[in-house]
Amino acid sequence: MAEALRSEYNAFSLYRIGIFVAFLAFAIWCLNLKLPSPFVISTAIFVITFGLLVKKHNRIKRKRLLYQRLLAINQEEIYRLNHQFTDIDGGEEFMDEKHSYSHDLDIFGRNSLFQLVNRAGTIKGKRLLATWLKKPSGKEEIEKRQGAVHELRPKLEWRQKIQAHGSIKPTIDKEAFFQWLSGDDMIRNRPFFKALPYLVIPISVALIVSYMMELLSLFTLIIPFIISGVFLYKILKYSKTTYVMTQSGVHILESIRNMVILIENENFEGAYLSKIRTRLMPQGIVASDKINKLNKIFDWLSLRNNQIYLFLNSIFLLDFILLAKAEQWRYAYKDEIVKWFDAIAEIEALNSIAAFSFANREYAFPIIEERPFYVRGAGIGHPLIPSAQRKANDFSVDSKGTTCIITGSNMAGKSTFLRTIGINAVLAFAGGPVCADAFRVSIFNIFSSMRTKDNLEENISSFYAELLRLKMLLEEINDEVPTFYLLDEILKGTNSVDRHIGAESLILQLNTSNAFGLVSTHDLELGKLEQNNQKIKNYNFSSSIVGEEIVFDYKLREGICQSTNASQLMANIGIQINS
Repeated sequence: MAEALRSEYNAFSLYRIGIFVAFLAFAIWCLNLKLPSPFVISTAIFVITFGLLVKKHNRIKRKRLLYQRLLAINQEEIYRLNHQFTDIDGGEEFMDEKHSYSHDLDIFGRNSLFQLVNRAGTIKGKRLLATWLKKPSGKEEIEKRQGAVHELRPKLEWRQKIQAHGSIKPTIDKEAFFQWLSGDDMIRNRPFFKALPYLVIPISVALIVSYMMELLSLFTLIIPFIISGVFLYKILKYSKTTYVMTQSGVHILESIRNMVILIENENFEGAYLSKIRTRLMPQGIVASDKINKLNKIFDWLSLRNNQIYLFLNSIFLLDFILLAKAEQWRYAYKDEIVKWFDAIAEIEALNSIAAFSFANREYAFPIIEERPFYVRGAGIGHPLIPSAQRKANDFSVDSKGTTCIITGSNMAGKSTFLRTIGINAVLAFAGGPVCADAFRVSIFNIFSSMRTKDNLEENISSFYAELLRLKMLLEEINDEVPTFYLLDEILKGTNSVDRHIGAESLILQLNTSNAFGLVSTHDLELGKLEQNNQKIKNYNFSSSIVGEEIVFDYKLREGICQSTNASQLMANIGIQINS
């Protein structure tokens, strides 16, 4: 389809050139023979015909771009299924190493959850989805989103058209359009400027008709150009600035209008989606009609550098007419348009989760529990690990102050398991399905400390960076919402004695707080805390050595780890180990 439209697009380009050349030749012939009537009539026919061709040409162009984008969207879906994220937007603008968990859990950036989930094209759509992934919502809101996702999931063609129309070219300056929306008027509040075209146009028409009737010479046609030129010069800077700003609006409005039409024409069963749709048609007037009015104005302004437009503008003051209409539209609807963009952003965010669910139909929708301090899952896996390599585990924790200490061999899966629990909780709180056979979870704030590193500019060592991170954890714990912590290789940057004392003290302090969570460590002594503290549970990941090969099964087991592999790993790289 895209290829067929390309051929049609090229054909219309040739038609436009052919018609222009034919008109130019005929106009020169008329002027040479001093035939005013045929010249004026042919000019009028040419302007109408050329305008229709331009509109048809633009429609073909837009349709061609739509099919090209649909093709790209489906190619992206294949990349996601194969976990190839190189050319997919990672939402780098939302990355924040100081966020409570997004950096550690790979929510944004390369090989991230955002790449796996996001199908939003507009800035607001991506920003809203990022917000959902960075902060847990309430039980009612999550369940509303789940219902909307279930309804949107089977609407494959509709979802992909929304995505295609929302994917505006990255080269377009989207901010310029919003700057224009908040700009000041120059013509709307000046009655003389508003009336001027309607004073000049009758004079211009009268002179042209007089020339056609051979009552005036060709020289008299210069008069309208002089009159118009004087007034056009007065607003030249403003009209040029508006033209530059609104060029991005041509593309943005076309995309938004198409998305709005899709939403307006879709019948939603659920109350959540129906309410979003209603926001696009206050007082029964659909937003697409309002957008279409401005779109037509911008379409004309987009021709401002065209020779035909320049000719007509110099006689009929098109700039005054179009700018006045644009300003009037802005005055009437600039507050409303913010609501339109918000509604579209919400649809895009829900669309993203629905597409993620459609691509991973084996994933389970979590049940949001009323009781606090609760995580229980069966067959929990990491969504960023391909299914062929993914290892699933069962896990549960269900009481305030509980710390699950996870010991284990190097590379046995401790860190990955912490991220697995965390990233699935993020998905659950955003309203999406999770990579598990079943998952039940209460609402809590997530905090992680896993990728702390030194900062030479701020003269901070990796150990002190971890202490600052743990300080953040203690400050974030509050009595309003439980905190779920994920601490990896706790206090690894100091000597074994201080590490043990510090880790034990922190765990015991967390046991008495409004929090619960997981701590991974190589310090097997910490596992002995379970003997005298019911709030501490031991789990482990083990490995076995077969000959000189280390074998991992990545299975979570209860108890303290009984196996080690560090000596074998060192021997494998050439260190001579003294037995």
